[in-house]
Amino acid sequence: MPDIKKTLLVTLDFPPRLGGVATFYYNVCKNLPPNKIVVLAPEQAGSEIFDQKQNFTIIRKKLLNQFPETFPKGIGGIFKIAATIRWLSLIKHLAQTIKNHQIELIQVGQILPLGTLALIYKKRKNIPYVIYVHGLDITLPQKFMRKKTLLKKIIANAQNIIANSYWTKDELIKLGAEREKVIVVHPGPNLKAEQAREWKTKEIAERCELTGKKILLTVGRLVERKGHDLVIKALPKIIQAVPNVIYLIVGAGPQQKKLAGLVNQNNLGNYVQFIGSVAQADLASFYQICDAFIMPARQLPNGDVEGFGIVYLEANLFGKPVIGGRSGGVGEAVIDGQTGILVNPESVEEIAQAAIKLLTDQAYAERLGLQGLQRVEEEFDWQSQTEKIKAILH
Repeated sequence: MPDIKKTLLVTLDFPPRLGGVATFYYNVCKNLPPNKIVVLAPEQAGSEIFDQKQNFTIIRKKLLNQFPETFPKGIGGIFKIAATIRWLSLIKHLAQTIKNHQIELIQVGQILPLGTLALIYKKRKNIPYVIYVHGLDITLPQKFMRKKTLLKKIIANAQNIIANSYWTKDELIKLGAEREKVIVVHPGPNLKAEQAREWKTKEIAERCELTGKKILLTVGRLVERKGHDLVIKALPKIIQAVPNVIYLIVGAGPQQKKLAGLVNQNNLGNYVQFIGSVAQADLASFYQICDAFIMPARQLPNGDVEGFGIVYLEANLFGKPVIGGRSGGVGEAVIDGQTGILVNPESVEEIAQAAIKLLTDQAYAERLGLQGLQRVEEEFDWQSQTEKIKAILH
């Protein structure tokens, strides 16, 4: 294989910011030759300390924090909006970085809005670009004709596109992407099983009063598509079969107030605990302590969808069986009947029955969990996934 090009990753999401997308890009960068990757990312709290520990170059720009969210119409519109101070300044920083670091190819972290920058550069300087796509970043904008038109232009002009699942790849093809230009790189888990510290797990069990309980766990932002509300609605039926069940909700987000209201309405205060955001170092202990992981993700009418679902793999990594919603790319993260159970994400009955099955049939739950662990260890290591990316960076 020829030597890979020196590339610049431009992204709005990068550690120390938490989240699956930020961690995805970090793992890619860690597995590329350090002299072949430069990252341009927003300034954020703790970024200076984080950057000093890395063996590749990270450039922080405040401008990325206030990147415009409106999108121009067509190529002409891109150049018009580039005349605004923020865009002009960002294009200037991009040009400087490309020149100073002898960049030969741009990696685009967010198809909108950052794909517009890469498109400008390709038109002006003939520098090729590749784009990463995660699912909802292409389904949500399609409700607006101008955004859809711009998506198609960015996709058509990309050298390659990296999709997080075959489902996402199919969505890209619907937007005109050439099948052979799209490669699928499944994200790997962002945790290791040995990170579950015994003292921390014990502390959580005591603090949350979990001794003698059967524990269902969801990890993720509290947004509608994740399906926390349907798990809460399924709980009364689950409680009939598993009276000692506790549902732990790890994460924060805009749906918290609504979900708390749902818990109160159904008199489930003794069965649901909102844990809030958890440090990455402590997350392992929550996976370790649960009996089953549940996230019946669904696709919303506005196109919001789970493009893959790395949390299912993380739960499997701890030998835990998982329940996922049959939507988007979830079917690639959860193999039904092998690593977990896929349910109709709109069916409270199916969600309840799947949870009851995993919480009452220990042998079945353990089998799914162990098969999930084996699959993650064999198929989802970052090094082999990054090799697919290296193959297109030349």
